[in-house]
Amino acid sequence: MWAGRFSGKPDKLMQEFSQSVSFDQRLWREDIQGSLAYAAELQRIGILTEKELADIRKGFEQITQEIESGKFEWKVELEDVHMNIESRLTELIGDAGKKLHTGRSRNDQVATDFKLWCIRVAREELKPAAVALVQAIVDRASENIGVIVPAYTHLQRAMPTRLAHHLNAYAEMIFHDSRVFMRHGAVDAQGRIALGSGAGTGNSFPVDMECLAKSLGRNLAARNSMEAVSDRDFALDLVFACAKCMAHLSRMAEDLIVWSTAEFGFVTLGDAVTTGSSIMPQKRNPDACELVRGKTGRVVGHLMALFTLLKGLPMTYNRDLQEDKEAVFDATDQTLACLRVMALVFSKENFKVNRERIQQHLDSGLGYMEAMNVADWLVLQGVPFRDGHDITGRLVKYVEQKGMRFADLTAEDLQAVDKRLKPELLKELSLEALVERKQVYAGTAKARVLERLAELKQWLGKDNDQ
Repeated sequence: MWAGRFSGKPDKLMQEFSQSVSFDQRLWREDIQGSLAYAAELQRIGILTEKELADIRKGFEQITQEIESGKFEWKVELEDVHMNIESRLTELIGDAGKKLHTGRSRNDQVATDFKLWCIRVAREELKPAAVALVQAIVDRASENIGVIVPAYTHLQRAMPTRLAHHLNAYAEMIFHDSRVFMRHGAVDAQGRIALGSGAGTGNSFPVDMECLAKSLGRNLAARNSMEAVSDRDFALDLVFACAKCMAHLSRMAEDLIVWSTAEFGFVTLGDAVTTGSSIMPQKRNPDACELVRGKTGRVVGHLMALFTLLKGLPMTYNRDLQEDKEAVFDATDQTLACLRVMALVFSKENFKVNRERIQQHLDSGLGYMEAMNVADWLVLQGVPFRDGHDITGRLVKYVEQKGMRFADLTAEDLQAVDKRLKPELLKELSLEALVERKQVYAGTAKARVLERLAELKQWLGKDNDQ
């Protein structure tokens, strides 16, 4: 590759140390896609003949078949995916293969290939997996409209909510993630294509960079060759999107881990997503959820690694940038796997809601979740909210000291606390009444929850590109 300048060969240790083909071979589709576009442009400006362009296209067809069939020989001594493919092309078609790199550098080549890969994976793999998870969650929410569960703040019982409303919260988080994946690499400043930028200061031949960009499905070419070959913002954006999605998955996994404990018992997770213990035969461990929670740190770590990699690089391309790919590859792999596993967790077969156990928790009266209804009722009677808050607090203290539940209160109990607590309040002291009071757009009333589910279902029924 550079024998004209060097008289010796790299040490074998150095070859192993510097090679990237063991992982960047994943870019082969995009490398061929970019090379075909560049070859067409070289033919347009007269560097390649029509026959040479035809030979290049035929050569790439054979290389594609070899890679897809597993017959392609990846060579460490050729360092990376780009040189491996170019070398094989030259073996197949001769000098036309040698002409392909005219005016092009591996710097603009890898920036182009890597960006195209990130766009494809975000849209064709991550987004559909996120949509599938939203679908699974929406299905479970639709089946559990009538189930009321405690909602928590500070991990203390706060107010009742519909289980469907809680599940919708998960669906909303992943819905937003799916839209980010869909938009990744959109035609904006981050969607510009580097091909034609050369090593960093532009191309010596009159290639049309706008035409190259359009031939790769983008509308914009890079505006600055130096920035283009060293830019990895697209990789940061994708790994950030993955890290954020993983944080969402981890939060819902944590809820399910807690909910599936004997102390809660709200849900039972199926055999397909749990495991047993090597010593305790009674155990059902929520391994799928625990692994999702654990892998989140791994993906967040990749984001920090990328930031650290990029923070001190001088213009333009530096070999440090070889280290970007493994972080992105693993981050997307783990996120994709976790989205799919969580969809399995939320499948009908693996997500069983224990309604009787939930009702037992509600009947216990722990947390005095009805208190909010008291304060709201007092406001409707003309009592200032802060005064109502004080009265309600005293009522909570009263039932707590007597070891009662709100459900056990009588008219006499209310009057003993404050004369403004009228007997008609008793009919308001139900969790169902409290969830139905929340009639606002994003509230827990049954009609509102059904409306939000309908919106999600409508989105799921479309092409999901909005």
